[in-house]
Amino acid sequence: MVVASQSHAPLCFYGDDFTGATAHLAGFHDAGLRTLMFLDTPRPDDLAPHLGCIDVLGVAGIARALAPDAQAREVRPALELFAELGARQVHYKVCSTFDSAPDVGSIGLALEFGREIYACGPVPIVVGCPGFGRYTMFGNHFARAGAEVVRLDRHPMARHPSTPMREADLRRHLAAQTASPLELIDIFALRAGDSSLAAAWDRLARAGCAGVVFDTLEDSDLDRIAAFLCTHAETAGKPVYSIAAQGLAESTGRWMAARRDGEASGLAATRQVPGDVDRMLVLSGSAAAQNAEQVRRARAAGWTCLRVDVPRLLEHGIDALLAPMQAAVDDALRTNGQVLVFTAEGPDDAAIGQATVSREALGVSAEDMSESIGILFARLASEALRVHGLRRLVLAGGDTSSHAMRNFDAYALEIAAKGVGGGRLCRLRSRNPAIDGVEVMLKGGQVGGPDALVTAASASAWRP
Repeated sequence: MVVASQSHAPLCFYGDDFTGATAHLAGFHDAGLRTLMFLDTPRPDDLAPHLGCIDVLGVAGIARALAPDAQAREVRPALELFAELGARQVHYKVCSTFDSAPDVGSIGLALEFGREIYACGPVPIVVGCPGFGRYTMFGNHFARAGAEVVRLDRHPMARHPSTPMREADLRRHLAAQTASPLELIDIFALRAGDSSLAAAWDRLARAGCAGVVFDTLEDSDLDRIAAFLCTHAETAGKPVYSIAAQGLAESTGRWMAARRDGEASGLAATRQVPGDVDRMLVLSGSAAAQNAEQVRRARAAGWTCLRVDVPRLLEHGIDALLAPMQAAVDDALRTNGQVLVFTAEGPDDAAIGQATVSREALGVSAEDMSESIGILFARLASEALRVHGLRRLVLAGGDTSSHAMRNFDAYALEIAAKGVGGGRLCRLRSRNPAIDGVEVMLKGGQVGGPDALVTAASASAWRP
């Protein structure tokens, strides 16, 4: 057991996929805080050197793609570690489109885990990210889709292949995943003043409420929520466990940094911009429309684009695809330098239906399919690093990226830079010298501008 003194215990979070966890880590990093994220629940010897040296400790996970039993095995060790560390605040990071279901990536189950492990009061549910085009009003969630902001059940996420979001009311959606009572602090209660907000919270706690959705329309609303939760964590006597998207990380980071008397801003000022790289490998397992446009831009820019035959992968296994794909990637890196391996181009790609038919015929779960793709990506990337000495990779798509990183020879990562057009560049920590220090852009399918992949090799795409 590794235990930190409560006065030095970091804020801790578990991210239910790797790209989202990276966005959460970045929210704290941007505030100037000292951050580190492990790629699995860390071993004591990996964790001990960092205790007392970091403000925020994250664990990047794969729970979003897991069935309930597997989710419990995945999540509980991380949450229990955070309790051992004496964390006063713990976030369970979810996607800002809240995509989840009773049988895969259950947020309701995550709520119940936290209530049990921390014996805490109501769980704040804060999913709004105004800066990212995500808003919660009167309990209903809205998200930007192109030039419009639409209710979540009218957003492309309503057609997500494994967790379609057909209900915009977050309480109603979550009620299918937990029997715990859920309530709302709406925009009026949130903006009524500190004492009124505290009184509303206390009423819900006394009534036995298990989870509280917070409305969020503007960044100032997030700042109010963060200030309330941070203050409450200092006086509650029990950890505050929140279900949160990255907006809460950003606002909490600002609150924490403001308490550091300039130390955080000084740390931020010393950070350096990464340089150019002449060769790069992109591995995309996303079916999002935004990611599809990024793939099309890469192809138009002359990149070598290689499609993964997912039905063949499922039927014959990873080894059947590994050698020919490694050869194709190797040849492309020698002759072109910019290579993209992908599984689909958008939600309407016929390849998605073909993969689903093949998966169901073979009795393969969606989780196992994502894992197979992730393992293939990890092996392709590892070989490219070994043979070509690449120093920058891109992984796109939450579920497949998560599995890829779990199968990579690294144990942690830190934020290296922020993408001008979205996304984050991370620096890996590994005991393997060929991998230690390698830069990886972890990007959700809905993240980044149209040229996010094309420009990722350039220093001009990044800022500290």
